Amino acid sequence: MLDERSDGLRVSRRREVTDLYATVLEVVKRYHGAARITRVSYGAGMPVDRLRTFLDRLLALGLLRSEELDGRPVFEITVRGQEFLDTYWKMSAFLSVLSSDGSQAVSGHGASRSSKGRDAIRSESQEVS
Repeated sequence: MLDERSDGLRVSRRREVTDLYATVLEVVKRYHGAARITRVSYGAGMPVDRLRTFLDRLLALGLLRSEELDGRPVFEITVRGQEFLDTYWKMSAFLSVLSSDGSQAVSGHGASRSSKGRDAIRSESQEVS
């Protein structure tokens, strides 16, 4: 992930565990029940040995399901996994609005942006309803 600094330069930051779980679930979802471990590894940008621990955790939580296809495991996202992604993306939107409001309030532009942020949150919550 890249974050933009106040001087306009971009710096990379470590991905949080929840970001990694969401990335793995998104990649698995893309393959519609036929996601092999190497495809998920490439798509998520992590080595297979590290990915295995994430897949084991997601399987244990019921967010993924695994089946054998041609003697190899393939992964599919579950309904619960999709619910996790929906919640993850909603929270990401809320947090980005909150963090942008905080940084703009410091620079003196918070009042005009905060109403836009509230409108974005309202419109997103109405879409879900």
